[in-house]
Amino acid sequence: MMISRVDDRVLFNIPKVELHCHLELAYRPSTMKLWAVEDGDLQEGCSDEEFKTKYMVLSPMIDLPTVLQKFLVTRDRIKSIERIEQLAFEACEDMYIISNVRILELRYAPSFVLEVFPELGADKLHEAIVRGCARAETKYPMAVGLICVLQRVKSVSENEYWADFAIERKGEILGLDLADDEVNYPPDVFAHIFQKAKSKGLGITVHAGEPSLPQAPRNIITSIEKLGSDRIGHGVQSIHDHKVIDILIETGIPLELCPTSNVLTKAVDRIESHPLAELMDLGVRTTINSDDPGVMGISLMTEYDKAHNTLGLSLKQLELCNRWAAHASFICKEKKEKVWPL
Repeated sequence: MMISRVDDRVLFNIPKVELHCHLELAYRPSTMKLWAVEDGDLQEGCSDEEFKTKYMVLSPMIDLPTVLQKFLVTRDRIKSIERIEQLAFEACEDMYIISNVRILELRYAPSFVLEVFPELGADKLHEAIVRGCARAETKYPMAVGLICVLQRVKSVSENEYWADFAIERKGEILGLDLADDEVNYPPDVFAHIFQKAKSKGLGITVHAGEPSLPQAPRNIITSIEKLGSDRIGHGVQSIHDHKVIDILIETGIPLELCPTSNVLTKAVDRIESHPLAELMDLGVRTTINSDDPGVMGISLMTEYDKAHNTLGLSLKQLELCNRWAAHASFICKEKKEKVWPL
């Protein structure tokens, strides 16, 4: 990446931690475009604009189905073990080269890919991701860990299966997450699954308090009290509920905030309204993350630029966000210490 502004260099030089990144949506655009052409989904010689129109979310979405369609067309390109390994390696490599990420957690939902490509097999899918991450760790001074995502839209029994899959691979898989539509699929019904995973030593993070709806903050409380959440994915709507704020401060549970994503999904109406700085000032442990960097055309550097130059966080505050994130990471202390001064 070309860094032209002095301010960019200063922000780049901050060693970073990324806690909330969906692997399936963290592709390198040039690679995804190549796969789309190879598969006949885009014509040979298509423009970058044609690719962006079909594959990327670059402005606030009209509605949820619109953005989900972009996720599905991306998913349809991840159809071979070779591509999956390449996706994992490039996601890690870009995090280090573009944003100076030293501690990286990638989350993926095996049910999401295997729903359309069951012939890949869960074991081979997982092993390909592990290989890609391991290659990056060998090449760059970074520690990478994996989180298994459960989809709210799937049945309880299917999610029980995938939770057991994660538990059986404890060490390679460090945590469990619950994602997808939290409006129509609240977390309560999955509580026993997450309590079991926690009792087996997996870290717990739950997508909660993301959409701009009155009931969203309540999902944060449920995720903490019933699912045993160690971290909250997004949690941006906590700013509207003093009880939630009090719980977050009392427990020290950090939020995995994703500013650009929150704007593109209309969780907040514009970047200037994002409550990152306000939450931090209130005493909530805030971390800064990219969520879906490939499909949203961003990097973690994009988020640091917005946090610093738009939301007004100082360099010391940005460093504090990273210290909180480093300590909250599910990656073991020994591995983190090799790349991060804890």
